[in-house]
Amino acid sequence: MQQLVSNRPVSSLTRRIRPKPSLQVRPGREKLEAWVSQFGTNSSSYVLLEGSKRYFTSPNVDGFIAYQLSAGVAVIGGDPVCAPADGYTLLKEFLHAMCGRPVCAYQVTPETLGAFRRAGFRDAQIGKEAIFDLNRFTLAGGQMELVRAATNKARREGVVVFEHYPFALGAEEINKELRAVSAEWLQSKGNHEMGFLLGSLGLERRSGKRYFVARSGGGNGRVEGFIVCEPIYGRNGYYLDCTRRRVDAVRGTMELLTSEIFRLLHAEGYDIGSMGLAPLAKLDDPDLRRHPRLKKLMQFVYERVEGTYDFKHLYRYKAKYHPHSWERRYLCFNQRRPSLRMLYATVSVRSVISLHDIIKRKKLNSRHESRSFELLKRVKSWKHAASFVIGLFSALLLS
Repeated sequence: MQQLVSNRPVSSLTRRIRPKPSLQVRPGREKLEAWVSQFGTNSSSYVLLEGSKRYFTSPNVDGFIAYQLSAGVAVIGGDPVCAPADGYTLLKEFLHAMCGRPVCAYQVTPETLGAFRRAGFRDAQIGKEAIFDLNRFTLAGGQMELVRAATNKARREGVVVFEHYPFALGAEEINKELRAVSAEWLQSKGNHEMGFLLGSLGLERRSGKRYFVARSGGGNGRVEGFIVCEPIYGRNGYYLDCTRRRVDAVRGTMELLTSEIFRLLHAEGYDIGSMGLAPLAKLDDPDLRRHPRLKKLMQFVYERVEGTYDFKHLYRYKAKYHPHSWERRYLCFNQRRPSLRMLYATVSVRSVISLHDIIKRKKLNSRHESRSFELLKRVKSWKHAASFVIGLFSALLLS
């Protein structure tokens, strides 16, 4: 038996010592991928492997929490990646390690909500996710008339969908075109990747991503658009995540891509497909009555804000495919209500858009606005204040 040298009583040394969780040691990618493969049921679980995220782990639990720190707030991405029974333990240890700092989690699923509530979090529904049963998806029927017409037009124009393997022999030419299409798309969005819970193109390394490409000219022309899909291991499905097209793409390209991906995945034996979150849409959780001001703000943004932050348009695009279910997604927070500081931190870590850029866009859309940085220093009128709040909250929910 190993002897310990200490001046403490023997009884204190013989007690079982619980290993401390880790904030500093970054698990290897292979370990993280193994946990995502074993426990990842959130559509964004695989996305947690990307970007400049931090990872909280505990020797007492198999799994991790992906998060970022900003403005003194810890922002968790989606659900803890662990067995359902271990979610509460991992969250409690994470809160303890955060030493009382504000913590929030974005895009939490109903299955994990109980663990967050047990750990002392409050929550508010922030939208619904479009989920498709691939065994039932079809373009037939009156409700799919618009999608069917768009896909038929794209086919008549010679658009062909195929899966691209970026590390295959001779793939570099298409890889370059994908990068060019992506750059054009990002420029139209203000040169901002969409951030924390949306994946990137990711052509620089091998991964579990799958690339579906639409080319015109019977498959020999230019790339019109593409969709990068990421696995949802725990639900035997894929998340249609990174969606990009040319500004002048053949009409119907994205509808053809989406429907063909669903068809191909079904043929391979997968069960579900996800088109991701529709922020602010279909807010029907009765618990939102506990946050009346927050609900009114979300409804106002959904109904009134257009352009870059047009959530209604995003919802309608996904709804036209007629998802088989709309699943609630939540913002959880360890305060009575989400503070402005917490909203700012969530915007910041997602890299959706900076506050400076929010104000700058407001300036570009109005001939009567003053310089954007001056608006940050002084918000004189209720119109400026409303624009600031709407832009901030919109950027929070965009990813």
